[in-house]
Amino acid sequence: MKSRHSVLTIISVFVSVLALSGELLGQAKEIIEASRKEGKVIVYTSLTIHEIDQFAGPFTKKYPFLKVEPFRGNSEQLLQKIIVEARAGRPQHDVAQFNGFEGWQLQKLGMLQSYKSSEARSYSDIYKDPEGYWTVAYANYLVLGYNPKMVRAAEVPKTWEDLLLPRWKGDKVALDRDEGVWYGGLALYWGKAKADRFMRALAAQQPTIRKGHTLIATLLSSGEFPLGLVYAHRVEEMKAKGVSTIEWVPLDPIVGSPSLVAIGKNSPHPNAARLFVDFFLSKEGQTISQKQQYRVPSNPDVPPVSPNLDPKNLKIILIDKRVADQYAQFDQEYHDLFVKGKAE
Repeated sequence: MKSRHSVLTIISVFVSVLALSGELLGQAKEIIEASRKEGKVIVYTSLTIHEIDQFAGPFTKKYPFLKVEPFRGNSEQLLQKIIVEARAGRPQHDVAQFNGFEGWQLQKLGMLQSYKSSEARSYSDIYKDPEGYWTVAYANYLVLGYNPKMVRAAEVPKTWEDLLLPRWKGDKVALDRDEGVWYGGLALYWGKAKADRFMRALAAQQPTIRKGHTLIATLLSSGEFPLGLVYAHRVEEMKAKGVSTIEWVPLDPIVGSPSLVAIGKNSPHPNAARLFVDFFLSKEGQTISQKQQYRVPSNPDVPPVSPNLDPKNLKIILIDKRVADQYAQFDQEYHDLFVKGKAE
């Protein structure tokens, strides 16, 4: 009898699995058929046109009845565009893909719709909203870059506080003019009082202020200055292309800035949007991000293209809503310390 009961139990479980699989397949088929009628997906993104094309090609090959229409801008520009369109009652975007801060702002304003992609089931909980309003596609690591031809090995900073040494005073360190994220990350890790003291002392070092981490990395590699705050993945990409005049050091902590993907609340093409988000978060989509852009994927099945970027070997503090809620304060304090009064 025991044996017969076990067999019946196995059969019951097997039937349940088949039923669930059929339900999931049916749902996917329903979404695919509905997206055929929609014909396109409109993506507001901070990726470059070249980067979005790398996703659009394989995506439209998989779904040839869909067209990807990207609108590119920086995260703040896209946020404002989405808000203006929503207030006018004419929402245009289907998918929003940009920095976590702007994504969380859209969530706070009620401008996102919930969608729990099956492709994110294996993602760590810190990479996805519990209610399904967004998922982290990848994280950008803010690190200290240096030019090895200008900085001797013994002089490479080993802590963030080393930037306060006399040798780095006077345009020796390049910072982006918008580093409120970094400020907030350090405050989250160190505590606000310690982060404040560090930032005031760093401002007294008179660092050079530029616009854009990619620009800083480029100028750093050309010898414009010996140190700079850059994205680790961009340095690894440059090194892979043969640039030998740039390196980075994993100081403790590394502030990680997440990039989210989400669907607009009143998406004009909601089914095509779901397919695009699924693809973006899938192993195939994350592999594109990993190989072509050297970004650090959220998908645990896709390791970073460079072992130097493996989060298991780094002390990462990932920015979250706690920093986002205070971002205006961090941004203003950073601006007052490092940018105010300087030539634009």
